[in-house]
Amino acid sequence: MSTPSLDELASVAETAARSGGTYLREQFRNGVVDAEFGTDDVKARADREAESRVCTVIEEAFPTHAIHGEEFGLNGAESEYLWVVDPLDGTNNFASGIPMFATAVAVVHDGEPVVSVIYEPLTESLYTAIKGHGATYNGEPFTASSALPIEHATVSFVLGIDAVRDASLTHTAELLETEFRSSCKRVLQSWAPCVDWGLVSRGSIDGIVCFYPDIYEQHAGALLAAEAGIHATTNEQWYVGAAEKSVHDTLLELTTRVL
Repeated sequence: MSTPSLDELASVAETAARSGGTYLREQFRNGVVDAEFGTDDVKARADREAESRVCTVIEEAFPTHAIHGEEFGLNGAESEYLWVVDPLDGTNNFASGIPMFATAVAVVHDGEPVVSVIYEPLTESLYTAIKGHGATYNGEPFTASSALPIEHATVSFVLGIDAVRDASLTHTAELLETEFRSSCKRVLQSWAPCVDWGLVSRGSIDGIVCFYPDIYEQHAGALLAAEAGIHATTNEQWYVGAAEKSVHDTLLELTTRVL
């Protein structure tokens, strides 16, 4: 099989994300929520069904590629290409009837994310990023833009499941949130990180800080932000990003003050 181009990978990723997202839109608020409700997470049947649809599209196009889905894990294939899938980012929102969720697909080549797609089915919002080629929103190129100072900024604070389930990390997250609230106009926790990645990449919100983020959203979101021109600093435990450099710098200072 010939090596796929980035455009070919992106096209399949868009089709796959739309396939999962379309199913979610049809199921949303249909009167039935088939799910297992835990103390810190929800596992809905819709997650599994959406992931199956996403993976079917990928497997038909690239049967030898590896896929790592949030619901079904690794498919066992050995390949230089790994597709990372979050079929329903915002499961708690979906189950609660809150209209804020997305499907995310990222393509990782030899350990490096090269394609990102985030699809919000309720608003028909499709974000695509190709490494080195920029980002698009519903097919139109865009770059991040926000000139608000930190005291007027809205900042998303994202906690990965590891941070939620570890008492010491939860305590640290509370300290971080206190720091952000003391300096920002608003700290947002939407329960749908990929929706926030889209908003910050377009400049609709002003910054994002992720603490022990989950890879299923992080691969897609961080590449989208990078290709949109977000200023960012990251390591294995956290990510700080903002369109305005001064906001990034302040968020980074507040983060490192705690950590």
